[in-house]
Amino acid sequence: MVKVSAPGKLFLSGEWSILEVGNPGIVAAVNKRVYVDVSDSTDEKIHITIRDFDIHDLKAGFDGDELKFERELNEKEKQDTLFMKASIETALKYLGNWKPFKIESWGEETVIEIEGKKKKVGFGSSAASVVAVIAGILKFHGEDIESAQAKKKIYKLAAITHYFAQGKVGSAFDVAASTYGGVFVYQRFDPNWLIDKVESGMSLRDIVEQEWPSFKVEPLEIPEDFELIIGWTKQSASTSAMVKQMRGFKESSPEEYKKIYDNIANLVKEIIAAWKERDKERILQLLRKNEEYLRELGQKSGVNIETEDLRKLSELANEVGAAGKLSGAGGGDCGIAVCFDKEIGEAVEEKWKEAGFYIVNATVDRDGVRTEN
Repeated sequence: MVKVSAPGKLFLSGEWSILEVGNPGIVAAVNKRVYVDVSDSTDEKIHITIRDFDIHDLKAGFDGDELKFERELNEKEKQDTLFMKASIETALKYLGNWKPFKIESWGEETVIEIEGKKKKVGFGSSAASVVAVIAGILKFHGEDIESAQAKKKIYKLAAITHYFAQGKVGSAFDVAASTYGGVFVYQRFDPNWLIDKVESGMSLRDIVEQEWPSFKVEPLEIPEDFELIIGWTKQSASTSAMVKQMRGFKESSPEEYKKIYDNIANLVKEIIAAWKERDKERILQLLRKNEEYLRELGQKSGVNIETEDLRKLSELANEVGAAGKLSGAGGGDCGIAVCFDKEIGEAVEEKWKEAGFYIVNATVDRDGVRTEN
């Protein structure tokens, strides 16, 4: 049996502008992992179990192109198996030769329980599951998943899977976090190039072996005193709906859109330089400025990026000397505070708890996708 896991994600800086090709973002992996077991099948079928959705031993066959379930799925089951199905199809198309297997996934760590109800907190569990499933199937078939070259391959296969399964939206930064781990500079691939290659009928193996225009992952050293505090607003957000809304703003006000996106992208470049120079005070100043740009983007686009709660999280963190900001697309989910002082980190937690926010017990995960012993 093979057991593989992949971490979740958080955005540190560069939200929204990352969607434009060539703009950098700073991304962190967080130690909220999705796990996958792959083992030999006792028959010629693929057996699928997704614990999070209470799906057990769903049998399927693969015809070289599509995974065919043995029974008719209802609408909820179709939705719940969307990423698993797409991931298996991608992995098997890439492999060409494969053997039947049982696969089981679970991601309890990406869920928290509040008042007896299980809630997703926006750590990118769908991307982590895609990465873990693809890596698990490759590993089960004797492929390397540990080397730098192997990680690049896993990222590309998972990015294709996740991007198309989501309806061609997103920057795949979450896929990168789940693959590579740590803190890193990320630039998305050119989506038009990828769509063109996929729709031209080029083989998956050939697409993966090509250099992807604009794609970049550059690890950043994590300072020893780096503190990342994560607060959840108790409100989930739909990123894909917000991205579609933002497209409307781009079409109606292209100059305003470009100006704010350029401001965010240039700011990220300044943070990268400050990070490499270990200029901690400058990093904090720029992260606070990032929040201001995101606030402006929300006001001008009409997209509810910085909710009241996210603004409050950010202001409370700033008051005690940390840099507070929303993380990701906004609209709910998580806010973060960054600082380089344990006492300031504890003061942030105290303030957030007093204000009724949920402190998520998570931190940066230095490992990306990995084999579990």
